[in-house]
Amino acid sequence: MFGYGKMSACAVASMSALAEKHGDGTALSSLQIAENRNLSQPLVAKVLTALSQQGLVHGTRGPGGGYRLARDPARISIYDVVDIFEGHRETSACPFGPGWCGVGEPCPLHDTLVGLNESAAETLKNITFDAFVGHAKRPG
Repeated sequence: MFGYGKMSACAVASMSALAEKHGDGTALSSLQIAENRNLSQPLVAKVLTALSQQGLVHGTRGPGGGYRLARDPARISIYDVVDIFEGHRETSACPFGPGWCGVGEPCPLHDTLVGLNESAAETLKNITFDAFVGHAKRPG
């Protein structure tokens, strides 16, 4: 099913932190994002590199450097981010195990699972990062 793995979850969390700062000129380092979202800094750095390569964030080095969203958060969906890390995954894993679906008749749950996967993808396409703009994480 279309879902979140560790990399996707970290990427969504990182993007949400950047969206919170969108418009105020603030750039965040991978360390700042990691500390803000209670994530591993090396993992955040890795996902930011992938997000940068895909044109969703851009980074600058040096004093005042860091990462920013590369475009308006209203134009970046959760799907855009998750698809980078999960889009290559097999999404039609048959509950009967390999060798059932795709060989002869599909399993009894095939249509239901395909529908759930499509519904999840559509939902993620309709949720954008503008929901986070100006909504900083509250201390826990």
